[in-house]
Amino acid sequence: MKFEIRSIQFNVVPRSRKEGWTYDVFLSFRGEDTRNNFVDHLFSALTLKGIHTFKDDKMLGGGQPISEELVKAIKESRWAVVVFSKNCATSCWCLDELSYIMKCHKQMGGQKKVLPVFYHVDPSDVRRQKGDFATAFETHEDKFKDGEMDKVNKWREALTAAASLSGQHILPEYGYGSSRENHLVEIEPRIDALISLLKMEATQEVRIVGIWGMGGISKTTIARALFNRVAHKFEGSSFVSDIRENSSSKKDMCTLQERILNDILGERHGYKITDRDQGAEIIQERCCRKKVLLVLDGVNDVKQLEFLVATCEWFGPGSRIIITNRDQHLLSYANSNDQYKPALLSGDQAVELFSRHAFNKRSPSEGYEELSFHAIHHAGGLPLALKTNLWESALRRLAKTQDNEIMNTFKLSYDNLDVSDQQMFLDIACFYKGKHVGDVFYRFGFGFGFDPEIGISVLVERSLITVSSTKIDSTVIKKVEMHDIIQEMGRKVVQAHALNSRLWELEKIHDLINKKELGLVEGIVVPWEKAKESLIADVFKSMKNLRLLDCCQNFTSCEPTFLPGELRWFCWRQYPFSSLPVAHMSKLVGLEMKDGNTKHLWKGKNVYNPWNPLSLIAPRVSSYNNPNLRYIHLKGCYSLERFPDVSGAPNIQILNLSFCENMVEVDESVGSLKILILLDMRSCHKLKCLPSMLKTKSLMTLILCGCCLLKEFQNSRHVWSIYLE
Repeated sequence: MKFEIRSIQFNVVPRSRKEGWTYDVFLSFRGEDTRNNFVDHLFSALTLKGIHTFKDDKMLGGGQPISEELVKAIKESRWAVVVFSKNCATSCWCLDELSYIMKCHKQMGGQKKVLPVFYHVDPSDVRRQKGDFATAFETHEDKFKDGEMDKVNKWREALTAAASLSGQHILPEYGYGSSRENHLVEIEPRIDALISLLKMEATQEVRIVGIWGMGGISKTTIARALFNRVAHKFEGSSFVSDIRENSSSKKDMCTLQERILNDILGERHGYKITDRDQGAEIIQERCCRKKVLLVLDGVNDVKQLEFLVATCEWFGPGSRIIITNRDQHLLSYANSNDQYKPALLSGDQAVELFSRHAFNKRSPSEGYEELSFHAIHHAGGLPLALKTNLWESALRRLAKTQDNEIMNTFKLSYDNLDVSDQQMFLDIACFYKGKHVGDVFYRFGFGFGFDPEIGISVLVERSLITVSSTKIDSTVIKKVEMHDIIQEMGRKVVQAHALNSRLWELEKIHDLINKKELGLVEGIVVPWEKAKESLIADVFKSMKNLRLLDCCQNFTSCEPTFLPGELRWFCWRQYPFSSLPVAHMSKLVGLEMKDGNTKHLWKGKNVYNPWNPLSLIAPRVSSYNNPNLRYIHLKGCYSLERFPDVSGAPNIQILNLSFCENMVEVDESVGSLKILILLDMRSCHKLKCLPSMLKTKSLMTLILCGCCLLKEFQNSRHVWSIYLE
């Protein structure tokens, strides 16, 4: 199995020993839960990246009680990665270890960093000691009730403190060889059959195995499950997906070669291939002595194999290559040792697969048997049809009849969602279909307090949405998609249960203004088009519950006189007015005014420009205090000359001022934004100097391309990436 370290994001660079640390990372975990699966793969991935990691059964021998040697290892590790799993709270040893980790974290401040990883457990259960954690603590309290309750209380405090930190949630859906596989019925016999074809015991052979069959028969799913199961047994591994879609040009082929090399040898090598013949030579030279597992998914042309795996001699003894494709004949060109064709599902298996995806159980829910069996019969045992076209027959009926019974069938999936997932679904149905995944994540995560990573995966799993990928040059564009009829269902739910809470049509907005019924409006997202008739300037005074505004150009006839205090995300493309009434927006999280005409946002202290001493006598206006503000996007605001004092908004993380071509000054307070991650000022042609970045330890990316008058700037040593050209 290959554990992809990029799925767990934290700032570890393999240089700790030069800074006084013995280890980069200390791994804390419950052995019986995770030692032989998740933690084992995490440890291997960290080691592959050159990150010096302490894992007790590697260093001390598993099962020892917490000792001076272990305490020393915790102290001398720059990071502690704490893996919370189902049974971790049952172990006094684990709780003592966690307690000491959190003690060091508190005593050493920002020097000792802690990353919680919630492995198949709910973070709130850990934080509040609920569920399995509550059961464990009942046992502890009974055991230590005579005089040692202080220890139990310290354990509780440590759990709460650690689980309150920003961390990573590893869901069963994402698997690493677990619950995601369970949604493919009869997965174990299929994996067992393939493992037997791989002949892992033949350690001196290089074997090629093909998985072939019609589209939608789950070739990729089976290959991925097999990859997750066995990749850890190899010195390097790579799963290259969608080769058919991603190899149309020579440049694309070079990108695939880079992917294979960086996966197998480690991204720290940073291979850049510009010629596919050269790339083929490098793969052969660098991999010919390594035992690797390589999966090539979706191969449809012999030329793809020519540049990715021309012969077995490219890889070292014990290597295994798996190729998935629809054409059995192509596998003969690859000189495959064996081939495997997945069978269609039998009747009972098809019912189970359909039911798992539609109802999250092994059989249809009561009252839905007839509709389910009709859809299953239509799918004909093809897994893809059973999973992604769950309601195809119902969709056709709904499109023609809008039948209430079928609407209730769709609503079954919706009603089984958590409240936050329901809200995300309704927002997507009303506003975000076809939008970039990144934009949706920002708004859901920053703006509305949802967990988009979990929520989006749940909606995909329930077949309510899909995430499409389109490759443009070397960039993959991902968008949130939804079937038209499912979108209509979501909008009908809004109309039935939260009438007028979400508005997406200008005509409807005008109608509500005429009726003076704006009090229930929570979100407005209007199409990217010029309004035929602008709204009055004080239209927002009646929208007390407005949390989202996404409009453009002349949405109002003149500058708004008031914006609601509940507003969390303000997006006004090509904003035509010179200023913005922000005083009441104390809950605002995101501010987007791309290509706007604004001349100033707000003003506080004077912005001193060392190139212009007269700037000290510039006029002053009121400042803006809002600790909730996280995201500012003012790209292309041509009239904006000065970016104001943001000392009243200290939690800004993303600041995009790119293409503000008349920007000459940036307030010094930007240098004090302690959690700023990205500062983009590309093509600010008149910018001459930047504020100090000394306090901005979190800044990862600074973009200054096209700032031709910029003389110098004081760079923070913490910045990861600086783009000047």
